[in-house]
Amino acid sequence: AMSGNVEETEITKDGHNAVVELMEAGDRATAILDYFEASRMYEEAVIHQTRLKLQPYLKNTTRVMEPSIKLGVCLCELARYQEAENILTRCLSEVSDSEDEDSNIALDEDLYVRALTALAALYQAQSKYDEAIQVHRKAIPMARGMYSLSSLGLADNIAGYAETLRKAGHLPQAERHHREALAIRTRAVEEQLCSELELAVSYTQLGCTLAGMQQHTEAYQQHHRALTLRYRYLDFSHGLVSESLNYCAGSLCALGRGGEGVPLALHAVEIRKL
Repeated sequence: AMSGNVEETEITKDGHNAVVELMEAGDRATAILDYFEASRMYEEAVIHQTRLKLQPYLKNTTRVMEPSIKLGVCLCELARYQEAENILTRCLSEVSDSEDEDSNIALDEDLYVRALTALAALYQAQSKYDEAIQVHRKAIPMARGMYSLSSLGLADNIAGYAETLRKAGHLPQAERHHREALAIRTRAVEEQLCSELELAVSYTQLGCTLAGMQQHTEAYQQHHRALTLRYRYLDFSHGLVSESLNYCAGSLCALGRGGEGVPLALHAVEIRKL
């Protein structure tokens, strides 16, 4: 009986190592935007984890959710929306079920919020804004309870909700949430939890929201701040530098300063050719 237990432990260890390696390979592929390869790696990881579910001492649901959420995100990027939705909704129902059992609720909650956020992004990608807003409204109170006021996780959740509101045309609400996300990211920078480049995301999203509200002077200021940071930290040929140049050009043209705006737009076109 003892040798059987040792064998079982070895199989579990091998299986766990395989999952770790597959997840790392998937993360590397995601980092270079190779979502097809990443989805293959995460899918394999899900299969391995499902086999490991047979081991009674593992926290089954939480372990299998990690690769499943990442797989769902990749499938969304590949526009395989129905498959992504099936995976993410299954994740969410499994976590809900696991709360009835003796499980690690704190860890479940973290993954539950991540799965909700991924599902909201999936709905937003399909322009299903009402569905996305409903899911965000479930996730954000949980995120506020879990994360600190300088947590990038909380900022990402709130900014994701704000972007959905913006695209749905709820601009004053979107502005309020984007300003809150910016304040959280600013605290994270002050506490040296991240690079100040992180602020460029908030400046850009807030700038787009303000432009939609015809507040072009402040929109330009926000886009210019993003451009300054991206110039400082990124290569000149980076796509995000091009994005910021375009937004600055658009704001300047809206302010009747086309003479300044057009050269920036031309710079952006040159960058995209590189």
